[in-house]
Amino acid sequence: MGKYQLDDKGKAHVQRFHEKQKPQKMDKKARVQELLKSVKSRKK
Repeated sequence: MGKYQLDDKGKAHVQRFHEKQKPQKMDKKARVQELLKSVKSRKK
């Protein structure tokens, strides 16, 4: 598991943290796409 060994409680906490972080990454990708579209439309 690498350098740090986690007990069951720690593993659950880390899993919950990553679940909360996932939607934000998807939102960032969608936001970037929206910004690219708006920049392209302004150049025309």
